[in-house]
Amino acid sequence: MEWLRLIGICLLAGVLVMLLRQLHPAMAALLCAVFGVMIVAAVLPQLRSYVLGIRDFLLSLGLDGEYYTVMLKAVGIVLVTQIASQVCRDMDAPSVAQRAELCGRLALLGIVMPVFLSLTQMAVDVLR
Repeated sequence: MEWLRLIGICLLAGVLVMLLRQLHPAMAALLCAVFGVMIVAAVLPQLRSYVLGIRDFLLSLGLDGEYYTVMLKAVGIVLVTQIASQVCRDMDAPSVAQRAELCGRLALLGIVMPVFLSLTQMAVDVLR
């Protein structure tokens, strides 16, 4: 039921931002950003069990800890990029939001490329 409370907070924040946007657009954007950070901070502790479950699964497969680290970094990049692009959109800067998304995609590519190459090399070795 924790998620239901968070959804309620998001809806309340949306209404407040919508009302405040009429009077003070800059304050509405700031309020939107603050609520976004609050929601992410509320959700992060729940992610711990998921992260530990993924770690245990990868370790049970005998995979190197490098894959776990890369996956955590990738998830972090995706979350930070999503939050940044949404904040930019809320501040009526869609072109900046698109650039933030491009930066996130490039960072993600840089993080996963070594794993991709390693897995491709393993597949080629198996086929030989």
